[in-house]
Amino acid sequence: MLEQGDKLALSKLKLLYIFNQFAIPLTNIELTSFVLENNLMEYFILQQILSDLRESNFIDIHSSNGHEYYFLTDEGVNSITMFADMLPEYFTNEVNSKFEKLQKDLKRRNELFGHYYKKSDNEFVVSFQVLENRLVIFNLSINVPTEDMAKSICNKWNSNPEKIFDSILKTLISE
Repeated sequence: MLEQGDKLALSKLKLLYIFNQFAIPLTNIELTSFVLENNLMEYFILQQILSDLRESNFIDIHSSNGHEYYFLTDEGVNSITMFADMLPEYFTNEVNSKFEKLQKDLKRRNELFGHYYKKSDNEFVVSFQVLENRLVIFNLSINVPTEDMAKSICNKWNSNPEKIFDSILKTLISE
């Protein structure tokens, strides 16, 4: 039977494996949802491990569009590369089979996104981007007078960015 320290080390390795499989930065909510929905570990253990991995420089955080994203550092990648064979096969199989749908959703979020920011007291800028292979292929910014309007526009974009982008593109190229 594994001792407490061994269980903690294995849990850290499991989390590094999850980050490595996704290969894109994750918010705490995205990571927590995936881990809890798939019963991979308990919430408080997950949060403690995230803190430990960050203190040890195996993961780090960067901010973008008002969200904080966790990502593997070089040390984290090296660790999972060296010790991945220590993970139980049932765990790696489970993670590999369940992360495909979430990865597609996360990739969509990273390719089609909208956000807004305050420019002045009575002006907000709403910005939309579409990326393809990490290159911006569409960028649109709109100035609006209220934060409520900016939020509403962002919510509409985020609810169906493919349809809205397609509509804009059709409008622009039609004769």
